[in-house]
Amino acid sequence: MNVTIETFFCPYCDEATEIYLRLVNTILFADDENSLRKGIEKLKAQVPLDDHFVYGFGAHHLWVYHKKNKIKSKQYSFL
Repeated sequence: MNVTIETFFCPYCDEATEIYLRLVNTILFADDENSLRKGIEKLKAQVPLDDHFVYGFGAHHLWVYHKKNKIKSKQYSFL
């Protein structure tokens, strides 16, 4: 399998960073589509994956989208 990370990760909290690293490891250690699907389901059962990421399976790929930072900051209140 070929793994491509197309954008950077914004580490806005420790929990999201840990989940991201566990997600990347799950993807990298998968041998095939079945083990990848099982690994994602196992990860989803262990951590709040859906709180920080949206993901899905395409015909020949897994896509993962990092949800926006939910923490409001006074510094960025004008956005």
